[in-house]
Amino acid sequence: MMGRTLRWPLVIGGMFLGYLLGGPLGGFAGLGLGLWFSRGLAHPRRKTALPEDIRSAYRTLGVKPKASNEAVRNAYRRLMNRHHPDKLGAADEEAMEQARQRTLAVRDAFERIRRRRGMH
Repeated sequence: MMGRTLRWPLVIGGMFLGYLLGGPLGGFAGLGLGLWFSRGLAHPRRKTALPEDIRSAYRTLGVKPKASNEAVRNAYRRLMNRHHPDKLGAADEEAMEQARQRTLAVRDAFERIRRRRGMH
């Protein structure tokens, strides 16, 4: 967004140019156009992209980046409860290793999100 010192000359300039080209109604149209440009609506800001490691952490937990801290915690708890090796009981070694790997991935993803958000 522009500073206030640059905003008003655009508004006044738009109004003046509109008045020269279209009379009083053109002045109002120029005023609106000047306000539109001065607020940055002509060139909207781009969203800041999340780093790939953080995006993959959100995908691992199955939540969106705009999810609340409570939703992130609930997703973490749900996935840990579902994939924890102790929940498998008497399973073969391959299933236990897959559960360990999945648990480590979920824990790592939660830690990355927690650190980035400053969650305690």
